[in-house]
Amino acid sequence: MAPEPAGTLMRAEAAEAGAAVARFLAANHDVLARIGARLRAQPPEVVVTCARGSSDHAATYGKYLIETLAGVVTSSAALSVSSVYPTAHADAQPVRLCIAISQSGRSPDLIAAVEAQRDSGA
Repeated sequence: MAPEPAGTLMRAEAAEAGAAVARFLAANHDVLARIGARLRAQPPEVVVTCARGSSDHAATYGKYLIETLAGVVTSSAALSVSSVYPTAHADAQPVRLCIAISQSGRSPDLIAAVEAQRDSGA
């Protein structure tokens, strides 16, 4: 396999990842601290991820980290199913955390799935 040319967009985005994470952490320090405190006070029994495409690949990586480091079962919401066959979430749900991952934050099916999770207690 030929090496990737140095001037590709993919290489530039990968090289930017560390700085992007640092900016995110700096800009969101206070809210991340509040989220951490809340999760420590009431740890989730289950984590549900909502994502599409390459964001779902990131969610799968997150699943591995959450399950191995925190020991919390993590599942991906099937947006292609829930957007076509919406269902009401049962009232007796475990304490859960919903993590949405999106590049645009505007996908209607992802927003609907996250709102359904929120409305049912996540």
